[in-house]
Parts: sequence; structure tokens; C-alpha cells
Amino acid sequence: TNLAFKDCCLKNCNLSHLKATKLSLINVRLENCDLANLEIEELYTRHVDFEKCRLTGFVASDGVLNETAFKTCQLKLAQFRFSKLKSVIFNNCLLAEADFYAAEMSRIIFSACDLTKAEMSKTQNFETDMRTSNIAGLNVDIDSLKGIIISPEQINDLVWLLGVTIK
Repeated sequence: TNLAFKDCCLKNCNLSHLKATKLSLINVRLENCDLANLEIEELYTRHVDFEKCRLTGFVASDGVLNETAFKTCQLKLAQFRFSKLKSVIFNNCLLAEADFYAAEMSRIIFSACDLTKAEMSKTQNFETDMRTSNIAGLNVDIDSLKGIIISPEQINDLVWLLGVTIK
């Protein structure tokens, strides 16, 4: 039930049917790997790069992700509920309908990502940068906006929180 990878590179691996309750990745690079619908009860990452990986429906609730990068990954419907994310980069990723409910996010960068209809209610944010990403339909509450960095162009995507109409 416990699986650990350290100081390695995994290429073109299909891990979608992996059965593990605990997964630890330290100094690992994953390229073109399939982790779709994989459910991990306890995920721990440190110095990990996911590149061109398929993580659709990936579940890592209560995970701890440190200094981790997702580059050009498919993360639609992925779940990071109640997870702790620190110094994580999502670059050019599809995160539509991804779930970050009640996650603790510190120094997170969403660069050129699609966060359409992503769930970010009850999150705690510190320097969470979304300036270059699509946040249309982002489900977030007022308190969770504290610590989020957006561009002036993105204000219209969040104005509904104020209950006002801009004409």
C-alpha cells in the first residue's frame, strides 16, 4: 500500500491503475505518464516535475506538494481538496473543474492555465498568481480571494462575488 520513488525519471508509464494508499515522490521527473483517475489517500511530493502527463480525474486529497511543477498536463477534474501546496507551478495546464476546496496554497503560480469552473472555496492563499490564466466561472468565496494575484482584465470574472452589475 506504500509506494515511494526517489531520484528517478519515469517516462511513458501508465500508472492509472496503480493501487496504493500512500505515494511519495522525491526528486522525480514524470514525462508523458498516465495517472488518470488515480486515487491516492496520502500523496507527498518534493522536487517533482510532471511534464505532458495525463492526470484527468486524479485524486490527491489531503496531499502535501512541495516544489512541484506541472507542465503542459491534463488535470481536468483533478482533486486537491484539503491539500497543502507550497511553491507549486502549473504551466500551460488544463485544470477545468479541478477541485482545490479548502487547500492551503502558498507561492502557487498558474501560468497560462485553464481554470474554468475550478473549485477554490475555503482556500487559504499566499501569493497565488493567476494573472495569465483563464478564471472564467471560478468558484471562489470572498475570503479565499485574499492572497490571490489577478490582472485588471480578470476583475470581470470575479465581480459576481460583489453582487453588482457593471454597465
